[in-house]
Amino acid sequence: TREQVLFQAKDEHYTKGGRHFGSRITFDDAGHVFFSIGDRGKQDMAQDITVPNGKIHRLTRDGSIPADNPFAKRENAYASIYSYGNRNPQGLVFADGNVWATEHGPRGGDELNVIKSGINYGWPVISYGRNYSGTELTPYTQMDGMAQPASQWTPSIAVCGLDVYRGDLFKGWDGYLLSGSLKYEDLRLIKTADGEYVSEAILLKDKGRVRDVTAGPDGAIYVVLNGPGKIVRLTPK
Repeated sequence: TREQVLFQAKDEHYTKGGRHFGSRITFDDAGHVFFSIGDRGKQDMAQDITVPNGKIHRLTRDGSIPADNPFAKRENAYASIYSYGNRNPQGLVFADGNVWATEHGPRGGDELNVIKSGINYGWPVISYGRNYSGTELTPYTQMDGMAQPASQWTPSIAVCGLDVYRGDLFKGWDGYLLSGSLKYEDLRLIKTADGEYVSEAILLKDKGRVRDVTAGPDGAIYVVLNGPGKIVRLTPK
């Protein structure tokens, strides 16, 4: 019936590049909307708070800037920025008081992160990955002032899609994360506790590249597969 623009980048920050869009959206329980913008293939921009690339942003649901956003009062910064140093987050979900993100690394170093206000997640200064050619991207996997991932996947699984399971159809899974893999064509069930990674298991394998996943109101798990181009519904045996 109507639409409203909540956020729009400045004209000078648009690029014609065809990769690393980010493009995931989630909501918390305090009236905020979070969304990811990838580095758009220009990795150094992820460390620059005067551009929107390589960031996770936070707005209120009417599009205004929360007063406690970390860079809301910083001159020339994008006031919507909530975290930075994010390469290409293609999974984003709010669960049990935390914003979780899954993020593509280069050749290795895909990450699961707990997103917190003002935190620098390091890309491209630190990474567990390498250049696609196999050469060294950076000698650093950690550095003061930059967050470590809750977990990371090397070799890359090409993470895509993220949700939290809610329901009692699958007994004992309430609150677990569901994460897709493009490269290995699998769906992973991730156990967390108190904002930390615990373990993971593979639920679905070799049915197609997992593009997205969600838990339905019926408690079933719905998975978007590209390659075969279909949606599958998972229920207990």
